Amino acid sequence: MFKKILVPLDGSQHSRSILGWATGLAGVLEAEIILLSVIDTEEIEILEATTRDLHRSKAGATTSTIRTPSDVIGDALSQAEKDLQEVADRITAAGVIASIRVGAGSPAEVIVSEAHSREIDLIAMATRRESALARGVLGSVTDRVLHSTSTPILILYPGEIHKIDDTSDGPARVIVPLDGSILSETAVGPALEIAEAANSEVVFTEVIRLPFFGVGVAGIEYGAGDYAGDFGIDSLKEETSKYLQGFVSTAEAAGLKASANIRTGSPSQQIVDAAAEIENTIVVMSSHGAGGLKRWVVGSVADKVIRSARRPVLVIPPIIG
Repeated sequence: MFKKILVPLDGSQHSRSILGWATGLAGVLEAEIILLSVIDTEEIEILEATTRDLHRSKAGATTSTIRTPSDVIGDALSQAEKDLQEVADRITAAGVIASIRVGAGSPAEVIVSEAHSREIDLIAMATRRESALARGVLGSVTDRVLHSTSTPILILYPGEIHKIDDTSDGPARVIVPLDGSILSETAVGPALEIAEAANSEVVFTEVIRLPFFGVGVAGIEYGAGDYAGDFGIDSLKEETSKYLQGFVSTAEAAGLKASANIRTGSPSQQIVDAAAEIENTIVVMSSHGAGGLKRWVVGSVADKVIRSARRPVLVIPPIIG
């Protein structure tokens, strides 16, 4: 399934934080990495681009040339191609096939277009959460791609960095959040493929939300909490256990180490907590769950996990059409 991985880079060290993880994943999946650099034409200053460059000859004569926006974009594309080739050479040295692409236009639009036209199986990008104050904020380009592509996208927290020259053999553990819906189960196939290639443990997780009524700003409110008492949770856990065990059995039949993990509380927070327990963990989840497709955006639980998890999150979008 994952044979072509598109990695957009913008020349910053931040964007390159995805490379180690992407290279390690590509290695175990025997996939090709396509590096992409997009020159944002909106950032080209027209006035600066059209100013005259003065040149003085040895004889003292002065000549001038005019640089057009096309000249500036052309130079930027040439430099981007050179920079990408250096990165591609390092990835190739790590044993992974790598190629490069450059383009100009709106970065998010070009990324989505390249993914579609080249039949990319996975897009790998980093968030821009580089400080505690910025936590929960995605880079604008990453956010736009996430909310518009039908291609699976791997989103990496900047702190989870592996150097290209020190790539791992893929994730040690794969967490698959489920909620009983067909949409959530679309993440199972991709998760098993990664786990099998990397010889990872698979943990099928479901979070039980327990209803309660309380008093809030608006009066009596409905919420979800974690109870110490029963409140019918035993029978609910038994039903959930049977549901998850079906996936565990499928994974074990494929020769994988698998387990079920039932948690209670806020789904997004519990998934984030589960991912934080062990390093080198990846979360593979559908962008939508029991709530279904109300509109073409990332589901609320997936969105919160992406913005809060300090682990790579592979989002599997629904198949439309």
